[in-house]
Amino acid sequence: MATATGTKNSDLRRKATIVGVGLLCVAAFQASSANAWMFVLQASAAAILLSGRIPRPRLPDLLALAVAAWAHLTVNWSSDVAQTRSVALAYTSACLIFVAVRHVATTPRYLLAVGGSYILGCAISAWQLIIEARGVLTQTSALDMAVRFGIEGTNINFTAYSSVTAFVLALALLRIPGQRRLVRIGLIAALPVLASGVFLNRTKGALVALLLAMVYALLSELIPRAMWTAVIAVVPTLLLAVPLGLGHGALLWADDAIGSASTGDVAGRIEMWRYALTYWWDAFWVGGGAGNFEIWNPLGIRPHTAVLAVAADLGLVGLVGVAVLFGSVLTTRAAQCAVGRRVAGLFVVATFPIWLTGVWEFERGAWLALALLSMLPVPATNRRKGNGPGRRATRPSGTIGVRASRSPAGIRLEWPTEKTPEVREVAAAGRRLT
Repeated sequence: MATATGTKNSDLRRKATIVGVGLLCVAAFQASSANAWMFVLQASAAAILLSGRIPRPRLPDLLALAVAAWAHLTVNWSSDVAQTRSVALAYTSACLIFVAVRHVATTPRYLLAVGGSYILGCAISAWQLIIEARGVLTQTSALDMAVRFGIEGTNINFTAYSSVTAFVLALALLRIPGQRRLVRIGLIAALPVLASGVFLNRTKGALVALLLAMVYALLSELIPRAMWTAVIAVVPTLLLAVPLGLGHGALLWADDAIGSASTGDVAGRIEMWRYALTYWWDAFWVGGGAGNFEIWNPLGIRPHTAVLAVAADLGLVGLVGVAVLFGSVLTTRAAQCAVGRRVAGLFVVATFPIWLTGVWEFERGAWLALALLSMLPVPATNRRKGNGPGRRATRPSGTIGVRASRSPAGIRLEWPTEKTPEVREVAAAGRRLT
């Protein structure tokens, strides 16, 4: 009787988890749209509740929840409560989908489903741009940076940034071994579509990001450790130093070298950074309240650089929380194996130009991609040599325990060991790999 009841409960939990994953897939698809943050928030919360398991958060999850809570807390010293509440909900939406993916998408199939949904949404937008551009793009305008294509009702830069994020995510998901041929074909086919969408958007930050992603993907195969070392030394330094006033001349030269654009330039960004820096110094520790800077400054827009945007909203407290969250996920991923190092470096390199000059700090796509990358299965055969038999295995960020599973081809993958229906499905998936 007890066995039958337990089996029935396990079956109900499995079905509830599938529904939760389905909600996450819809949320991921909607994350490719700039105006769906409230739905993403609600769907992410529902997916966690439907998982049928008590969350066991790790450091990145706790930090994400803390960042969301801190954003809401800034209402207490905000000069515009309505604005702060709205932007705080946007922060919460990004943080919650990060936590939901790490809690619910616990198998390779679930990871592919959720990540593929986001890639599909971005690819549809890119394909729409390609179809619309075919009738008006000429040989002369093909290389004219002032001729830009976008989707009506959606910020043109958002579309470009989403396409780059989906491009990087597709490259990362291709690393999951044992995929069905149709899945791999779909991921590979999405790459040129997404790249074409970025080209047609003509957003400079996205174009540079796409170029860096392709160069890094090639070089990291040849010298993975050297490329990762260069990334962690250069990118954080530039993200912090450039908005604070260093290297503006070189940035302006690079902007001119790429070509003119019909809207926005780096000179305008630099002027905005000066406003944002002054605003941050006035509320250094706690910030001026989420979203208040765009009301205070004369141009009525966000700082267009991640460091100053988060600092102006949440102060040094919030900035440190976000930095430690992203840093802990990426360094843990890189420490596990050569594949993890390449994936983490690719994410950092491809998002760096967007973080430096764009509005991307609380967009769902970036946080979704980070969560999915943190949950990719780790090939144990590629782990660092330091994790020998006498040492504890390095675990993927966010997993609960480790167990090695061997495929017929001899590939060992590390999975959670908690005895849940999801883990049993993981074990079955592991036996089917390659």
